[in-house]
Amino acid sequence: MKYNKIFFGVLIATTGLVGCTKDFEQVNVNPTTLPDLATDILFTQATLATSGGEYEAWRTNLIYNTQFVQQFASLSWAQGDKYEFNEGYNSALWDAYYGDAIKNLTNLVEKTNGVAADVNYNSAARILKAFAFLRLTDSYGDIPYSEAGKGFVSGVFAPKYDEQRTILADLINELDVAAKAFDASRPFRGDVSSYNGNVTLWRKAAYSLMLRVAMRMSKKDAAAAQAGVQRALAGGLVADANESFRIRHLPGAFANPNSVVLGYFAGGRNELSNDNFKFSKTFIDWLRTMNDPRLRILSVVRTGPSSSPNIGTENDDMAIQKGLPNGTNPNGFSGLATFSQLRSSFADPDDPNILVSHGQTLLLLAEARERGWITAGTAEQYFRDGVRSSINQLRLYNPSAALFDDAAINTYVTGLMWPATQAERLRVINEQYYVTSLLDGYEPHANWRRSGHPALTPVNFAGNYTNGVIPRRFQYPASELGLNGANLQAAITRQGANNWTTRVWWDSN
Repeated sequence: MKYNKIFFGVLIATTGLVGCTKDFEQVNVNPTTLPDLATDILFTQATLATSGGEYEAWRTNLIYNTQFVQQFASLSWAQGDKYEFNEGYNSALWDAYYGDAIKNLTNLVEKTNGVAADVNYNSAARILKAFAFLRLTDSYGDIPYSEAGKGFVSGVFAPKYDEQRTILADLINELDVAAKAFDASRPFRGDVSSYNGNVTLWRKAAYSLMLRVAMRMSKKDAAAAQAGVQRALAGGLVADANESFRIRHLPGAFANPNSVVLGYFAGGRNELSNDNFKFSKTFIDWLRTMNDPRLRILSVVRTGPSSSPNIGTENDDMAIQKGLPNGTNPNGFSGLATFSQLRSSFADPDDPNILVSHGQTLLLLAEARERGWITAGTAEQYFRDGVRSSINQLRLYNPSAALFDDAAINTYVTGLMWPATQAERLRVINEQYYVTSLLDGYEPHANWRRSGHPALTPVNFAGNYTNGVIPRRFQYPASELGLNGANLQAAITRQGANNWTTRVWWDSN
């Protein structure tokens, strides 16, 4: 860890020289501002950019995605809770990823292509790039992909929008090529992921991400989904919760992006102390109905000062936990502090940012097995193991060990109902996936659109943007009309109206 702190320290010195741009011309012309930085420093920088920043974590992830799928609810941030459109929030992921992660990763891939000594940086950058592009295409649909971020290397300042079907197919190929190219005999420094330069684990992450990409296509192109699942399984997947692919963070300039918004520390926004993010009634009711041990691990009722880094008192008595209904009218509402919210341990500045978890991977395998797409194992065993791993992965945030009652966890896992019908089995698998993916709002929003689970009751608050329909995607940023108008219009013509209810390709009927 000391070695990686050195890299964080070097980045603190260089970050001030690296601007965050928000239009394609700047993104393409100036991919890092410092294109001659050492490869390992560029890699560290690009890894952190993929993990993300407070800017998009607050707007796209916490305000929008987590509330669209009713994990969180808010009286202060009605944009997500009540489907209200805000151009800046809608465009935050696009601005941040194209303005930082994509341009840096593209530059790093180009810089290391064909350089034998840099093969591990090249492979890891391609995996991170695949993760970033999956998140972007899940969110917006057809997007600039094959030409994105290439202004500096190729002079392309108005990249075309690629079709989502083509993007997903290419992501699977990219992940396979990247995984196979790793070479343990070559240098691999500056890795601030949980893998710390272990190419075997990076390879597993690539194939676990491939499984996710393949399963996105399950309701649109079952044959392609099955082929991708089988390819991923053959490549080798993460094997336990400790192998979950995550980015490590440190207090200060490189704190966990969600924690900067939620947590109790100097430099954070202290949103939990302001009662601005509560657990949704949908989420708490599900945990309570299931007698899920995660209710006590995750949920507390807090008493303490507002707008403060002081945690105060957190009461995890399960009898008093209650979720805030999404769509609650703030006018005349009182007693907000009595509703449940996230335990402070999961909003520390040095908490990891989990990108691909072992629990998610096993639950996707459970669905693939239930669909008959693979023959190894049983769907039920993948399901139970996935739930157990999903609970254990919460230990990665380093909360009190006393919160984990192994006997109770075992009783819960072994006692879970395994339904008699395939439809019900897919329901319970994907409901667990929803809970497993807490804090990464992008993923449960995507998987809910794909699977239809959990069953959510839409909010229809006065003046909402969708006429009471849970958003199915984000619309393209308004800035694109002036910067890349012709390619934007071609994408809209192909995909459908540029609004929140038009479905992306893998979500369309």
